Amino acid sequence: MAYPEWFKSFVQVNLWPGLDASLLTSQGGQAGFMLASEELEVPEHAHQGQWGIVVEGVVELTIGGVLHVLRKGDNYYIPAGVPHSAKLHKGAMFIDVWEGVRVPVPAEGQS
Repeated sequence: MAYPEWFKSFVQVNLWPGLDASLLTSQGGQAGFMLASEELEVPEHAHQGQWGIVVEGVVELTIGGVLHVLRKGDNYYIPAGVPHSAKLHKGAMFIDVWEGVRVPVPAEGQS
């Protein structure tokens, strides 16, 4: 499975080596349609609240010290300020929704 071709019209960013995202941004939050092109580990960090769902593959999230192995259809919630890390398996696709703007994007008309 792949995201629809028209998702390429969203802002495209590389969040980590091997992790690409198509982003939608609003004043109060941001959504990222994520694809891990290789296995990678995201180090522990914390920020505002985050919600998500696994679309394909396997995502291992450690949230507040507790490991969650998530597969297609599984969802997650990370409260604001809670430390978390991830191991993303190659081919994992997931949708993250963040409270606030997690990834700065250029203003319309700027590059």
